[in-house]
Amino acid sequence: MEAANGLEQFLTDTWNDIVGLVHESAVYIDHAATECLHWYTSGKTYAFLKDAGAVSVYELAMYNFRYVKVKNCKRAVIISTSTNPAFYQRTVKMIMEKNAFDSCTIVTAAHSTVLTYEDTVPVEDRVDYAKLKRDVKSWMRSNQQSQDCMVTILFRPIFISSIDDGLFVTPPFGDLLPPLNSASTVDSEFAIDHLVSLLDNLFAYLNLKEDVYSMGKFSEHVAEKLETLPAAISRRNNLAGTKGKGVSLIFVDRTLDLCTPTSNNTESLLARILCTLPHLPHHYNDVAINMSPLFHGPQESIEVPGCLASNDKSLMNMLITKKQKEVLTTINKMLIDMLTMKANSRLKETLKPKLATRISAHSLEKFMHKFKDVDDLRAILEPSKKLQVILGIIQALTSEKTSQLELLISLEKLVLQNIAVSRDSTSVLGQFSNIIKTREKRGLDTDNILALLVHIYALAGTEIQFCPQQEQQLMEAIADAVFEDTTKLNENTMNSKMSVYQQTLLLSGAADAETIRETSMRVADRIMNVLHEIAQQRAFLHIYRSLMSKSSSQEIVRRIGILQQLLTDMLYPEKHELPDLHQRSPSLISAGFNLFSKGRMKRHPCDNDWIIIYVIGGVTPEEVKEAKETISSFNLNCHVTVAGSRFLNPLDIVDKVLLSSIDY
Repeated sequence: MEAANGLEQFLTDTWNDIVGLVHESAVYIDHAATECLHWYTSGKTYAFLKDAGAVSVYELAMYNFRYVKVKNCKRAVIISTSTNPAFYQRTVKMIMEKNAFDSCTIVTAAHSTVLTYEDTVPVEDRVDYAKLKRDVKSWMRSNQQSQDCMVTILFRPIFISSIDDGLFVTPPFGDLLPPLNSASTVDSEFAIDHLVSLLDNLFAYLNLKEDVYSMGKFSEHVAEKLETLPAAISRRNNLAGTKGKGVSLIFVDRTLDLCTPTSNNTESLLARILCTLPHLPHHYNDVAINMSPLFHGPQESIEVPGCLASNDKSLMNMLITKKQKEVLTTINKMLIDMLTMKANSRLKETLKPKLATRISAHSLEKFMHKFKDVDDLRAILEPSKKLQVILGIIQALTSEKTSQLELLISLEKLVLQNIAVSRDSTSVLGQFSNIIKTREKRGLDTDNILALLVHIYALAGTEIQFCPQQEQQLMEAIADAVFEDTTKLNENTMNSKMSVYQQTLLLSGAADAETIRETSMRVADRIMNVLHEIAQQRAFLHIYRSLMSKSSSQEIVRRIGILQQLLTDMLYPEKHELPDLHQRSPSLISAGFNLFSKGRMKRHPCDNDWIIIYVIGGVTPEEVKEAKETISSFNLNCHVTVAGSRFLNPLDIVDKVLLSSIDY
C-alpha cells in the first residue's frame, strides 16, 4: 500500500527537481513531457514553468521551424522524452544555431543506456552522454564568439501521468502497440528498452523488487527485457530477502482483446467524452472543452480551451465509475452550490433545485448560462476546474455525434446476440455489407463501420467461422465504400478536418477511376487480412479464448473483456493457478528447473502488496470502471493499479491496427 502511495511522491520529486532548473531560461518541452506535466499540474503547464522563472516556453518538435532567437536570455533548458538520435541532431541543433545561449541543460527521459545517439558504440559501452554533449557545445559555439559554453545532460524519469487513484498512463509510449504478427517486434525494440528502463527507475525510487508476469507474446518479450536488464538485476539482488518490498507487474497485450476498445456501448462518461470531443493538440488522454458558454460575446473570442486534468481525483473517478444519472445529479448540485455562494440576489431567486428525474444535459446547459450573469469574475475562476469538467460532460452528452453513437451501440448489441445465438450460421457479415452500402442514409461514417468490423472479428475470435461467401461480399462492399470515399475526397480536398481514414485514402495518390478502383480492391483485401489476424490473437490462450459470457440459459449473452476476466480470476481468495499468465524466471538457475513447466507461476500476483496491470497498447475508461468494480468486490490485502500506454476510443484502434497496415 505504501509503495502505491509513493507514486505521487515520485512524480512530485521528479517535477520539482526539473522545475528547479528553469529559472531565467528559455524552456523547450516536447509533447509527451508536456502531457505528463499537464496532468501533474492540472492543465497549468505553462504557468508552472513561468512561475518557476522561465523566460519563455516553447513546443519542442522536429517539425517546428518557427524557432526564433530568444532575446535577453543566455540559458536554455530542453525537456525531452525522445530516444531518437535524429531528434537531437536536427531539433536541438536548430535551436542552438538560432540563439546565442552560453548554457544549455538537456533533461532527458532517455537513460544513457537506451539513448542511441551514437550508433557506433555498443550498447554495453554507452555509459554517458559524451557525444551528445560535444555536439551541443559545437552548435552553441557556431553562433557566438565565446568558446566558453556549458552543457549539462541529466536523466529524469518523465513517463507517467497519474489520472486517478489506481490509474495511470504513459504518454511517451502512446504509440506502442503489440503487432498482430508476434514475429515483427523489431520496430518496437527501442521503445521496449526505453519503457523497461523507466520502470526500473520507478522501482528503484520506491525501493521495490518486482515479480514480472505477462499475458501475450509481445508482453512476454517486454517482461523478459525487464527481467534481464542489468540495472534491474542489481536492484533486485540488493533487495533480496527484504519483506514487504514487492510489487507484481503484469504486462497484457492489447491485441488479445480489440473487442473492448472498439465498443461504444459503455457506461463510463469519460469514454463518451473521449469519443465526442476533440483531443487537445498532441495529447492522447485529454480533450479540448469549449469554454465560451460561460462568457458573453462571440464564441470565437474564447480561444483557450478547458480540459479534464485535475488535482481533484474525485472528479476523474466520477467520470470513470459513476452512472450518467448519478453524475448529472452530482453536477447539478455543484452548479447550485457555486452559484448560490457567489451570485447576486436577483440571480439567487432563479436557483431552484430540480428533481433528479428532471435533470438532463440540456437543463444543465441552461443552468451554465446563468454564470454569464455573475458580477464577480472570481466566482467563475475559483471553481474553474469543476466548471471545465461540467462543460465537458454537457458538450459530450449534447454532441451532434450522439445519434450516431446510439446507432452504433444498437448495432453492437445486434452483433453480440446474433453471433451468440446462431454461431457459425450467423448472417452478421451479410447484414454489415448492407449497412456499408447504406451508410450515408444511416448517418454512419466508414471509419466507424471499420471499428465495428474489428469489434466483430475480435469478438468472434476462433470460436466462430464466418461463411466465405459472406466474407467475399463484405470485402466487395468495403472496396466499393473506399472507392466512393476516395472519389469524393478527390473532388473536394479542401476539408481542413479530415479524419485519419480520409487522410489515409488520399495518400494513395490515385486520381483516375480505374486506378482508384484497383487501389480500393487492394485496401479492402488488406483490411480483410488484418481482420483475420485479429480473430486469431487469442488462439494460443488456454482459458481466455472467449469474450462472451452467459451465466444461465435465461440470461442474455454479454461481452466480458479479457482484463476483467483476468482480474476476477486473479483476485479470487483461493489463488488458483492462471495458465495464461506467465511469470518470468528470476534467475537462470530457476529457469533451468522450470524447463518442463514454462509459464507456470512460482508466486501468485496477490502475494505482493501492490499489483500493477499495464496494458501495452492502452486501456479504455470502461475497462477501468469494470476493473474498479471487480476490485471492490473482493476483500483485498493489496492495492491494484490499472495502467496503460494511453486512453483508447474505437477510432484509435482503426487508425493503429487497420489503417496503419495499409501500404500503397
